[in-house]
Amino acid sequence: MIRIVFVDDEPNVIEAMRRAMHGMRKEWDMEFVSSGPEALKCLARNPADVIVTDMRMPGMDGWQLLAEVKSLYPQTVRLVLSGYAEPGAIMRLVGTAHQYIAKPGESEVLKTAIAQTQLMRRLLSSDEIALMVGNVGTLPSFPKAFQEISSCLKQPSATVTEAAHIISRDVAMTANIMKLVNSAFFGARRLVTSVDRAVAFLGLDTLSALVLGHGLFQSGGSNATEALWSHSWRTAIAARAIANHERLPAPRVDESFLTGMLHDVGRVVFASRTESSSSADTMMQVDKHHAEVGAYLLGLWGFPSHIVAAVAQHHTPSQRADTGFDLTTIVHVADRLVHRELDGNSEAGEFGIEPGLLEPLGLTDHLSQWSTAVDLLEIPQIDQESTRQNQ
Repeated sequence: MIRIVFVDDEPNVIEAMRRAMHGMRKEWDMEFVSSGPEALKCLARNPADVIVTDMRMPGMDGWQLLAEVKSLYPQTVRLVLSGYAEPGAIMRLVGTAHQYIAKPGESEVLKTAIAQTQLMRRLLSSDEIALMVGNVGTLPSFPKAFQEISSCLKQPSATVTEAAHIISRDVAMTANIMKLVNSAFFGARRLVTSVDRAVAFLGLDTLSALVLGHGLFQSGGSNATEALWSHSWRTAIAARAIANHERLPAPRVDESFLTGMLHDVGRVVFASRTESSSSADTMMQVDKHHAEVGAYLLGLWGFPSHIVAAVAQHHTPSQRADTGFDLTTIVHVADRLVHRELDGNSEAGEFGIEPGLLEPLGLTDHLSQWSTAVDLLEIPQIDQESTRQNQ
């Protein structure tokens, strides 16, 4: 049974929450408390799977509470349910809260958020992975990209297009900004799946404040980061080319690019947690678990389920629930085509695409067309030797 602790200093809010969640009492073990210190006592007695807290509370506020929970119980999913949205306070939560849900709001939104995080948790192969991902606040950006966006935003002549171009080429920046824009922090009415639209939605003033003033992006990386950065970008471009070739609607084209960029985000998580280790065992763990790690992180951050599923199954698309020409198929093929280009093997049978994937869809003959479309693109060169480690 899922254990959840709800925290709010307003008695009326706590009572309303208790009534709204009454129907879940057979599935969830719930405790309702009125302060941060009381919540920590509850967790000390019996750690929870999820904590849901208000932001503004006397004494220990929501940020301080979640910072303590992250330190003591990193595997606990941390959700904020609040009507308070002052920018400085929001940025304090970026590295501590997994999701921000606006208050007042529908209880179904909160129930769905909790259910999705727990569904993803059940898919993990070990508690150690849950602990590792739970410790992630924001992801480290490739140093070159971090320098470029910092320099860009300091220029009076900077444009939204320039900023979006830099952000869209970095896995960590893309994940961090899409998490933020699609949360209730900024209240986007529709799902934003394009970095261009995300930056336009925020505006350069807000983006500059977030990046330069509040440290939304952080520089970091390891020896394999540049290869990972380049491979992710190439896969995103390839996925977009395939989606365009098949004349998919613009929103699906945007999702294809975004998911291609994020398909190896689990490797970024490993890189941020294991920079000091390059052992064969560590590399084996990365290869084996990066898809589930990336999917779990994006699930915690509230990314749409079809994007999460595509990241989780980009090496094993036959496991997907949808048997059509879906996002998982597009990203899998794009990833394989990019690796094929690296290896210099142009034979269709050597692409590494999962056997039996395209035949039922009647798309076998499209493969050579996609390959040609990708080959015609101007995609940045990558270091071949280091990129082979990411296969």
